[in-house]
Amino acid sequence: MEEEIWRKQEEEEVWQREEQCQRDLAHRLEADCVTAVEQQWRKNWVKTFQLPSSPPSDEKMNLLNYLPLTKRQCV
Repeated sequence: MEEEIWRKQEEEEVWQREEQCQRDLAHRLEADCVTAVEQQWRKNWVKTFQLPSSPPSDEKMNLLNYLPLTKRQCV
């Protein structure tokens, strides 16, 4: 009986640790996404007002670049 209670408590602790790890991972991924969006927004903002010394190529004129994946998102 006592062993069963101990086992249930241990399972509950493992479950809580795993849930906390999942919450932490979700928080870090959200922070990575927000950071990537802000960086891309700033890059596009600069491109809008930058005066090129020579005519920019079509690739450089494209202001809607795809956001790069972060290291965590690549895994």
